[in-house]
Amino acid sequence: MATARIEVAIASIPEKKESLRRALEALRSHLSASSPSFSVPEWKDLDAHISSVEASIRLRFQALLAKEAAQPSSSPSDSKEKASNEWQPHANPEPEAVPRPQLTSLCINMDGKGLVSFIAQNRKDLGAIRSELNPALRSAPDPAKLVLDAMDGFFSSPPPPPKGDKKGDKDADALATRRTCINLLERIPVIGPEIGPSVRDQAKKLAAEWKGKVTDGGRENGLEAMGLLQLLVSYGLASEFKVDELLDLLILVSRRKQAVDLCKSLGLTENVPDLIERLNNKGRQLDAVKFVYAFNLVEKYPPVPLLKAYIKEIKKAAQDVRNKGNNSSEAENVATSKELGALRSVIKAVEEYKLESQYPREFLEKQVAKLEKRKEEKKRTVAAAAAASNSKIQKQQHPNKRPRPSATTSNAITGQTLPPGITKQPQFGLADPSPHMGLAGAYGFASSGSLYNNASISGFRSPPRSYLYSSESLAGTGGFYDRPVNYTGYPGTRVPPPYNSSLYP
Repeated sequence: MATARIEVAIASIPEKKESLRRALEALRSHLSASSPSFSVPEWKDLDAHISSVEASIRLRFQALLAKEAAQPSSSPSDSKEKASNEWQPHANPEPEAVPRPQLTSLCINMDGKGLVSFIAQNRKDLGAIRSELNPALRSAPDPAKLVLDAMDGFFSSPPPPPKGDKKGDKDADALATRRTCINLLERIPVIGPEIGPSVRDQAKKLAAEWKGKVTDGGRENGLEAMGLLQLLVSYGLASEFKVDELLDLLILVSRRKQAVDLCKSLGLTENVPDLIERLNNKGRQLDAVKFVYAFNLVEKYPPVPLLKAYIKEIKKAAQDVRNKGNNSSEAENVATSKELGALRSVIKAVEEYKLESQYPREFLEKQVAKLEKRKEEKKRTVAAAAAASNSKIQKQQHPNKRPRPSATTSNAITGQTLPPGITKQPQFGLADPSPHMGLAGAYGFASSGSLYNNASISGFRSPPRSYLYSSESLAGTGGFYDRPVNYTGYPGTRVPPPYNSSLYP
């Protein structure tokens, strides 16, 4: 296949470049003795140009493979090659659109910081902006320098939140800025601008600065490492780093879909076995399987043992979480989630690489169901314990709080008893009719008239005589409460009623 020959040729570029370097050094030593006045170009200038061209060829070749994989195959050999490339996360080449005036203006004016800020602030419209970036960058006087100037915000603090934002998610802003910078770096090999020596030196200094920020403190931030690797690919700086350093950076980004393409663009195809061993030793066997299939190393590194080792490693890490957390509910939840995530990832890999015959997924699915059941039971136990704890706290805060008295309790307190045959029932749908009773009955005072002796007045039943106050205690009341009520006027007076007696007999 033509694509196979191209891939072999691309893989041989580093070896040919090294041969060219040796030939140039030999020529330099020969001319220095025979023709001192004859000048030979510096190797670093040639290396920068060759590396830039190499990166562009690699990316264009990946785009070609993506197009070929999208087309229906017409022969068994084509089908075999397509199947071997199905693992790759290639996307069809992005269509180019006429850029909006803001993008074009920022690129023409070489405003790198403004370009990053504009893209980050309009990330909701990122799909359209991505299709406009390549034409906009081509309009810049020096696209390579423009993108390099835009990298100043990669490690800097995010801009203040826009007005009206409550808090402003600084972490989200920082991530958006870094993704924008990486996206701009990926454009350089695609548009293939000329990279001058001064720009390359600037990129080299920036790479050295980023290298220290990525590795200091042992942080494993995949986005930072991917930005550094893409910077090396875009500006042809891979030769400035040792192979071990590049492999360590690749391990940090091994989970990302661009990891395999970065490995090829950096010219590390021959070092993939070493990379797989390192991933295996660091408990990243799932990522190692990805490189195994990408570089056709299945016979040397069988994938199923790697997947089983990965599950074993994750279970060990989950148990460490439980032990460090003293088997608390929080530690159990974190550990279970870690195991569930690993099992689901392995199930996905088994499906993707067609390994069901070697590693039945039913066994993995049973483990997932068991963990989910345990997680749900633990959740219910924690909820019940929390409810019991809240109830205990409330009792401690209000130790003397009495329950609401019932009707029987109220009668026992007041000393009132209902006569035989009379039950306390709500009148006219009212649960407690006492507020609507007569003047004497409402206040529990005694009356001499038989009208209040459990008789009904206008549908309301008077309560029985109250014994809270004795008759002696009411001796000084002047007999006001013993006077009969005259319903033709006001109580105890001869004042006529305010209404006409013929209308109200």
